[in-house]
Amino acid sequence: MKNRKHSNVTVALLSLITVLAVANINWAGPNKQHQATCDCQKNQEASSMVSMTQDNQPGRAYIHGYNVPYTGLALEGYSPVSYFTEGVAQKGDPQFAVDHNNVTYYFTSAKQVQQFKANPQRYLPEYGGWCALGMAISEKLPIDPRLFKLANGKLYLFLRNPKVDALAVWNQKNEADLIQKADVYWKKVSG
Repeated sequence: MKNRKHSNVTVALLSLITVLAVANINWAGPNKQHQATCDCQKNQEASSMVSMTQDNQPGRAYIHGYNVPYTGLALEGYSPVSYFTEGVAQKGDPQFAVDHNNVTYYFTSAKQVQQFKANPQRYLPEYGGWCALGMAISEKLPIDPRLFKLANGKLYLFLRNPKVDALAVWNQKNEADLIQKADVYWKKVSG
């Protein structure tokens, strides 16, 4: 009975997070940060119509369901290597840009570019750059690239808005269970 009650509380909490996250996106209005990083609303349209480029290739924003705006720039310009080598989120520099699978990543130095090129899979965020907690509750939620966690050699990113700190919620739950749920949902939505 106690586990069932705990499970109901968990489901209610995760549902509340989803509602608050979606509400924050809808309230964002002209906030450029949300417009630049969240293609959530556009994904509804994309489910029936994929954006195409002039040479009939899928538009960058919808490649494999990644959290990438039309510009093709991942992580709002933060370097994926810095999370691992520096332990912090660092803005990259456009002069150290690399395109990988039609997605552009910025880095802080030529050394980081070489590290990434040597093993891109090591540095790419899980779930295409979407919020890890969102994936665990079957939602594509935008992220704050400064809110991250490294676990088992993988980069997990999280939503933060005035009402929800998804990393704090994640840390209060069973991480292995959340990762398992997120992995299942990501396989479903990423093809």
